[in-house]
Amino acid sequence: MKIKVQYTTLIVNDLEESVAFYQDVLGFREGYHVDTRDGGAITIMESDGASVELICNKNFPTGMYSIGTDVDNLDEVISHLQDFGYQATGPMIPTTVGRMTFVLDPNGIRICLIEHSENYRKTYMAEREQL
Repeated sequence: MKIKVQYTTLIVNDLEESVAFYQDVLGFREGYHVDTRDGGAITIMESDGASVELICNKNFPTGMYSIGTDVDNLDEVISHLQDFGYQATGPMIPTTVGRMTFVLDPNGIRICLIEHSENYRKTYMAEREQL
């Protein structure tokens, strides 16, 4: 079983302003951008390690949303968490990058558990996994 922190998700009010801050002030690179079906937008800002996922979406309050992880086997991770008395906060759902669910840590902080698809890994994670 492998779990690796990949990013922190932040809900932002102004995506353009936030991208400029992470890029121009902190020196991050824009990894990629997607527009969501519900009118929101997501931009991944990359550094030499974990990234910051910026989401602008009126359906969520501004602030830290979750810590995103990459897991090699989501079923195994869920079983492991259950062995320690933790439950996923909802069902495993398919996404455009694989499948995911959330678990809350002892402080109530959301941890996003994502089993990325092989295509996503090859396209967006190959370089990072070599670090």
